Amino acid sequence: MKQTRSWRTMVRTVTVIGLAILTACASPPTRFYTLGTEAGPTMTGSTAGPSFRIDVRPVKVPAAVARSQLVVQVNAAQVEVREDDRWASSLPDEIRYALIAGLSHQAGAAGAKTVARNGDDVPVYQVAVEVQRFESWPGSHTLIDVVWDVRTLADGETLTCHSVVSEPVSDGYQAVVDGHRRAIRVVAAQIAKVVRALAASGTGSPLTPAGASGRAGSRVLSCPHATDGVETVTDRTVARPEE
Repeated sequence: MKQTRSWRTMVRTVTVIGLAILTACASPPTRFYTLGTEAGPTMTGSTAGPSFRIDVRPVKVPAAVARSQLVVQVNAAQVEVREDDRWASSLPDEIRYALIAGLSHQAGAAGAKTVARNGDDVPVYQVAVEVQRFESWPGSHTLIDVVWDVRTLADGETLTCHSVVSEPVSDGYQAVVDGHRRAIRVVAAQIAKVVRALAASGTGSPLTPAGASGRAGSRVLSCPHATDGVETVTDRTVARPEE
């Protein structure tokens, strides 16, 4: 009788272990995604050295999506956290690195996580980005709503803009990531346009937003306008340093 019980116990143990192994083997693999952009030609071509530098500050994102998993919309009031679909790094870093790559190519300048203060005369433009909404609707669209500003370190003046970019996407989470990548590329192009305009106008006179009444000799600059197929809202705001 004891041998029979021992045999049954052993059979049950082996069965449980076998089921656990099968379950583990059947678990779907974790997929990792990145917003990194493809390399491309710069706006200014090859130069011996950049005429200005861009300092992209750490990006702020809403707490609801500030996690390693992809967060997708089920409906207007419900989201799904995808445990098996994750960002290769934190979402703020993914957005920041994508912007750095996009600005480096589209503005034709050195873009870096930090800019060394080495005492040279190369102008530095500091870019700050705060994401208001980062929405993923599989099979429908992606949406990124960002407030961003470009600040000239030489005089501390800032132009602040607001961009809302929506991209259609097909089914699948790779399509969602590709949609966000395209949207961030649009935002990078808008920021690059402002940086190039600032670099072209120089820093010898005060900055005035387009449409505002400014004194003679002031630099007039506006946020980029909407492009075809892209919903873009622009705020023309200038913040001057306190005297």
